[in-house]
Amino acid sequence: MDISKRSVRKIAFLTIFALACFGFLWESPNDAISRRASVTDDQYRQNAGYLSDPLKEKDTAVYWHIPKSSGSTMKIYYGCIGLTLATQSGTTAGHETDRTLQVWERTLPGWSPVKFVNVDTSKIEGVFRAKNLGLAESGLADVVFSPYPQTVTYMFTPSHQARFFALFRHPIERAVSLFYYQQVATWERTEGVYQPELADMTIQEWLGDNRRSGEAKNFLMKSILSKKSRDLIEDDLETAKEIIRTKFLVGLVSKMEESVERFDKYFGWYDHEKRPVCQEEAIKSGFNRNSHPPVEEGSETWNVLADYMSYDLQLYDYIVQLYEEQRELFGATMVG
Repeated sequence: MDISKRSVRKIAFLTIFALACFGFLWESPNDAISRRASVTDDQYRQNAGYLSDPLKEKDTAVYWHIPKSSGSTMKIYYGCIGLTLATQSGTTAGHETDRTLQVWERTLPGWSPVKFVNVDTSKIEGVFRAKNLGLAESGLADVVFSPYPQTVTYMFTPSHQARFFALFRHPIERAVSLFYYQQVATWERTEGVYQPELADMTIQEWLGDNRRSGEAKNFLMKSILSKKSRDLIEDDLETAKEIIRTKFLVGLVSKMEESVERFDKYFGWYDHEKRPVCQEEAIKSGFNRNSHPPVEEGSETWNVLADYMSYDLQLYDYIVQLYEEQRELFGATMVG
């Protein structure tokens, strides 16, 4: 009888072990990166440079692309002045199967040729691929664009660090813009962005459908900490503030031209020959804009939105304050 019990325990142990191994072997690239980059504070501390430290030659500028916050305009602008970009466009024209890194040019309608590295850092699996190909160490990208700031730090190392910058928009204005944009964005390559059925829904109905509106709820907090909205707590807000204060050069969509001027001075792009022309054509004119009815502050819809993104609203208020505090950075040379 004792032998039988030992045998049963042994079989049970081996079964659990086998299932665990099977699950590990079959995890998706998304799961793999989430597992490997699970320690948020350490990832930022080690692999992202401090804003106050001089830029190093091996650092790479990383733009946190927050949807409907002028990210597309920033891609056009920096491509226009001649920088090499890591974006979702990098793996078009068959480059998603390339086995080594390379820079190639693509001519966008109405623009001069833009240089891309053949990676797609707009997707988590694309970050995984870029890491394996050695993007950070290669120095090929002048700017990496990604909506996943915490995850993208996985690509970097203490000797090849990310240098973060971003444009921030009022969270409610951003959510409203996203709602209307998804109704008409037939040109979007990213699955799930174009949702024409939203035209038959109110914003309140959209917010109540987590499958459709989950991206909008506390997007800033979720993205910077790699946490689900329902798991956020008050301490997370303080963590997010500290990460942005120490690691991010912040800009505001409401102060677009001044923000871009700060970015260019900080990263050493201000003296690019094509900058004045590109600024006129991209920054002042805008790109990928979508007109839509506004939501009035204090209205029922505004208040519903405010409830859904309370953490993001607090974080945004802090970012506006931080934007003013960062003015002092531009009284000295920023490139060491």
